[in-house]
Amino acid sequence: MLVLGGDPALRGRIERALTQAVPEGIVAVDPSAVAALRAAHPAAAIVVVGVPRGAVATTLDAGADAAMTGEPDAAELRARLRAVARRRRPVLSVGAIELRPVDRAARLDGRLLPLAPREFDVLCCLAAAAGAVVTKAALTARCWEAPGPDPAGRALERCVSRLRARLGAHAPLLVTVWGVGYRLGEPA
Repeated sequence: MLVLGGDPALRGRIERALTQAVPEGIVAVDPSAVAALRAAHPAAAIVVVGVPRGAVATTLDAGADAAMTGEPDAAELRARLRAVARRRRPVLSVGAIELRPVDRAARLDGRLLPLAPREFDVLCCLAAAAGAVVTKAALTARCWEAPGPDPAGRALERCVSRLRARLGAHAPLLVTVWGVGYRLGEPA
């Protein structure tokens, strides 16, 4: 995550708010920098904060994916970054699993895979980082919107167990990295 421009104090507060893992993108604190950022990073998700009320339309027209007036609430900023990321990645595929975050549809071998909302969220987080380990803390923070330890005891482990049952013969794609977290991809 890249936080650019504007007041250093505001930039610092935004960087602290984004310490929880969020999708890659650029948060700009200076609306006048949007056109240059879009030219330099055409595929990046750009969210601009601190936009004056009368400049939201101009900021969006200049190439921002989202514009927020005033100092943003940390949870809202993370949610906007996730929303922009969902629109930019319409389909996530890992092996026989295909996920469409925009309409929350999951397919396994081309057939609809019925998932509970939390199961879908966990699978999307893992698919977005396919092949890389996602820590338990990061999954809990992203999917349960709570920092720190798992708020529901062993809810993440139960969710992963249900996901493996739903994946059936493809369950080996969901790998446990003991003491760290999970990885979605071909087993090592």
